[in-house]
Amino acid sequence: MCDFFKNKLNQHLLLYFLLLTIYAVFSYSLTAPNLVLTSWPPYWRFQTWMWSNFFNNRQLLTCSYLALLISLFITYFKIIKTWPKKQQISRWLPLLIASPLILSNNALSYDVFNYIFNAKMVVVYQANPHLQTALNFAGDNWTRFMHNTHTPAPYFYGWTSLSLLPYFLGGGKFLPTWLIFRLFSFLSFGLLSYLTIQFSQLKSLKWQLILLLNPLLLIEVVSNVHNDLWMMTPALAAMLLITRKKTNKNILISFALLLFSASIKLATLALIPLWLALVLPWKKAWPKFHKFITSSWPLLVSILLFLPLLTPRSKQFLPWYLIWSLVWLPLINKKWQAWKISLLVLTISSMLRYAPYLWAGNYDGSAVSQQQLITWIPFILFWIINFFHRKLADKSS
Repeated sequence: MCDFFKNKLNQHLLLYFLLLTIYAVFSYSLTAPNLVLTSWPPYWRFQTWMWSNFFNNRQLLTCSYLALLISLFITYFKIIKTWPKKQQISRWLPLLIASPLILSNNALSYDVFNYIFNAKMVVVYQANPHLQTALNFAGDNWTRFMHNTHTPAPYFYGWTSLSLLPYFLGGGKFLPTWLIFRLFSFLSFGLLSYLTIQFSQLKSLKWQLILLLNPLLLIEVVSNVHNDLWMMTPALAAMLLITRKKTNKNILISFALLLFSASIKLATLALIPLWLALVLPWKKAWPKFHKFITSSWPLLVSILLFLPLLTPRSKQFLPWYLIWSLVWLPLINKKWQAWKISLLVLTISSMLRYAPYLWAGNYDGSAVSQQQLITWIPFILFWIINFFHRKLADKSS
């Protein structure tokens, strides 16, 4: 046991686990004031204390968040640095590390409440959440702590159908349904972990680690319960199938997985042209094109799914949308290292962009412009520095 704690890697892993546990506790400082998860006295005393000391003290709330976030990223980078070059990642390690977040609060996003209520609209009200809004059922107590009650479901019918399963398992009661939705999101992270570790190349070990332990991925998927991995995991499986072994069976399964992915969110329809380029027999007619596509497709996918994040519809880059490009990191060739590092820079700046909202308590005034500056300035600076570094390297050679 003593030898375990003497190992630096184990120390960093344990510290990371503890920091995520602290974050899970801290997340209840942002529980909606009109949301009572349970009236159990110990919980209620804890929740009222968190509201009193953090929610109503925005400066302390923001500073605490920043301190936790910076500590998480520092420890995360220490894990990456100390990880042995040839040591494979256990399939259970990412799940174990992320497990404290299962019982956290979705502090930075209210989207899960919309997932739950859209399922309730189907089951209880026999209404189509893609045509009707939560405001049409304003008398329902669950609408008290929801955001975006004025818009229909922004996802496609596949997600609505899939979300019925955790709703049914929760028996229509809010607390168990909310907890099961959290487990459902954790399951999507588990599927990504399995695919990444099972099918990524051994030489991409570091990037497997960089992806699966990234604070943005863990917080946005497991803690904030975003559904993006239910779109991205089947898309990843679809692309892996046709690039590993191009049989008729694999092509059919791959296309079905891609369609399922698009049924969650339509964004992955953008992959169909690239999917066709990988499936069709270009090798004899255009060998150079074939070679480029087969060697660079993960980069192309990552860029394709990055571009929609710049549109007004994505509100100029919501942090969890970055997951769309991140999941391909372990598959992208080493020669595109600059793109990979730039995405890593964005994971930090995207999590820092919550600070203006936490400080102001809303998105009014200058909070949105501050968020955009926090997100994009580090990213742009990285590419400027990279450009001049390459220029200097070319001159010296």
